[in-house]
Amino acid sequence: MNDVALTVSDVNSYIKTLLDSDEVMQNICMVGEVSNFKCHTSGHLYFSLKDDKCSIKAVMFASSTRKLNFEIKNGAKIFAYGYVSCYEITGQYQVYVCYATPAGKGEIDEALRKLYEKLSSEGIFDESKKKKVCKYPKKIGVISSKTGAVIHDISSVLKRRFPIAQIVLCSVNVQGIKAPLQIVKAIDYLQNCGDVNTIIIARGGGSTEDLWAFNDESVVRKIYKCDIPVISAVGHDVDYTLCDYASDVRASTPSVAAELSSDSVENILNLTSFYKEKIYNIICNKLEKINLRINSFKEILKSKTGGKKLQDIYLKVNILRENIILNANKNLNTYFNRIQNLKNQVYFLDKRFALRYGYSISVLGDKIISNVNDLKNEDTLTLILSNGEIEFKISNIVRKNNEEKNIH
Repeated sequence: MNDVALTVSDVNSYIKTLLDSDEVMQNICMVGEVSNFKCHTSGHLYFSLKDDKCSIKAVMFASSTRKLNFEIKNGAKIFAYGYVSCYEITGQYQVYVCYATPAGKGEIDEALRKLYEKLSSEGIFDESKKKKVCKYPKKIGVISSKTGAVIHDISSVLKRRFPIAQIVLCSVNVQGIKAPLQIVKAIDYLQNCGDVNTIIIARGGGSTEDLWAFNDESVVRKIYKCDIPVISAVGHDVDYTLCDYASDVRASTPSVAAELSSDSVENILNLTSFYKEKIYNIICNKLEKINLRINSFKEILKSKTGGKKLQDIYLKVNILRENIILNANKNLNTYFNRIQNLKNQVYFLDKRFALRYGYSISVLGDKIISNVNDLKNEDTLTLILSNGEIEFKISNIVRKNNEEKNIH
């Protein structure tokens, strides 16, 4: 037996130390029915959580109640997130609730209905305010967990369809007390990056409770205010959250979100070929109409004039005709060159995907170098690698004059 007598304060302090140092007690999620509810004038909430056998005291301070998007009252079934500690003055241990969500189906449905009506009345879900998603994004921000199938599915689809887009992953908790704030901070971060064209918010399926972070009012408002188009891909096809209504586009799965976030390289090349042919046909039709008009004028002139005057007019008409054809061909070549440059750029950007596997691209000005004979000493060459570029000046060129051999 210990000869030293402990004071009541010593015991209570020791119990508090034990609870505060226990990892399980410092990060808990409890489910229970609310009873003995009392709202203090300070805004603090005091109540008990009970099941069919036991109960425990709980307190939720005013600073935490501001994040509630439903009403806590007697009889309500809730999930309480927080920690367990001891109030030393009375020696009473209790749950300090930092965040709460409804647990019963009735409470969940009622909370969602009220929040939906509130946000809808403010115009947050209006279709007229939706932004269009960029077809040719440079960077796509993904807000999701870094583990699991979601980020893998999105990456796989983009590598196949639009490999030149860079993915910026913001890893967040997708459920629990920390999730809403982390999602809000991730949206802020991607907006401040400066060159992110689209944001995808995604997670796999789950229960309504698992998806509750995506019904959080702060998250919904942040999506609405975001300057960048947002695609929501939360849960499965049958799952709907308030984020889906606030986002600019709702996708049934993360893979579908990746499909909606960009056009494909194949479509771009097909569209380029289509417009090239269309421009060619338009110019040919215009030239044909001009020739018909010129021939018509020549016939009219034959019937009304003669001699040297007619020859002079013929000469002027032919000069005018040659100038028209020359300018038309010049414009046609300009359009063709622009289209070819666009195709080269798409091809070049597509090839940059291979840089991730150890290849590099040598560029002199705007020209990709594939032949050493295109270079001379003192040229400044840019070497493009997967994560950056290197510039260097050529001091010595070893030329190989052997002819290339085609291997079939």
